[in-house]
Amino acid sequence: MTAFLRQIQTTYIYHWIIWSILIFFKLIMDYSVFGNFLLLMNLKIFLVSIILFYINYYIALPFLIKQSPKKILIITISFVVIYVSLMIIFMPPFPKHPPFPPKDFNPNGRMMRPFHHDVNLYDIFFRIGIFSMIFSILLFFVDKWMENGKKIKALEFERQSSELKILREQINPHFFFNALNSIYSLSIIQSKDTPRVILILSDIMRYVLNNKNMQKNNLNDEINNIKKYIEIQSIRFNKFNNLNEEFNGNFESYEIEPLLLLTFVENAFKYADLRKGALDIKVHLENGLLDFKIRNFYEKKNHEKSSDSKMGIENTKMKLNLLYPEKYQLNIDDNGSEYKINLKLQLN
Repeated sequence: MTAFLRQIQTTYIYHWIIWSILIFFKLIMDYSVFGNFLLLMNLKIFLVSIILFYINYYIALPFLIKQSPKKILIITISFVVIYVSLMIIFMPPFPKHPPFPPKDFNPNGRMMRPFHHDVNLYDIFFRIGIFSMIFSILLFFVDKWMENGKKIKALEFERQSSELKILREQINPHFFFNALNSIYSLSIIQSKDTPRVILILSDIMRYVLNNKNMQKNNLNDEINNIKKYIEIQSIRFNKFNNLNEEFNGNFESYEIEPLLLLTFVENAFKYADLRKGALDIKVHLENGLLDFKIRNFYEKKNHEKSSDSKMGIENTKMKLNLLYPEKYQLNIDDNGSEYKINLKLQLN
């Protein structure tokens, strides 16, 4: 019962607004024509109208739309035939002579026409009934259309949520393998950087696991995670000085999908040939517009992307489509030896 009342108060609240408008204009029209609000008569009319309206709205129409198209056609035709026949049978006779002017008729003023305040059966079942049925049919199908629209949106949201959940759970493992290989290499030569790399990798793994199911994460945390990843790779490629990174902007004030940018950074380090040229990573944030750029050089013969890398980039594109529709621009340029990525993302 409580759920039903809540539905009346929310989904169908505009029904009551429409009824109020109709009642208001009916009273004003009666007053302008008859000089009286005719409250008793209008009370009867609208009470009957509302009863007939909701009998048709909640009982007759829901029953009808559940039937097959053939049954709907038969029921509709039968109802119309019976209804019109009864209307003709019970129709009151037309007056043979025009009615005499009322006693209070004033040629120089407004004519106060007499009016009977009774609402007879013919008025109820035919005049008021036709209005109530047409009105209820119109609102019924408008409500169904709105309800179906909400269901479609809910299903679409559920589908996108499921897709996003799957994408978040598809973590590209090659970074962890590369990091572990780096730790293994450092441990063989007993490098003093080994404990530091293990600690950084632990922080990154914690970040990844803690943010798998988050809706959004602070952009500053995401940037710090990328910086830790770059630090591991810097230690790994310490014999080269071709790593350039720039981070500009107030990252604390914005949020972003966790791990959205990391895939591009991973692929850049995976395929970069630092002997051919520098690896550049630039992140600039201004007025909520994130400008993310990566450039790296590579050996063409070694640049056949693995299925994991391709899936990682495609997953990132799908995340952008789901989470930031019409709010991003992604350009990927590959000239055979130089690979560039430029992502412009409008953050809220």
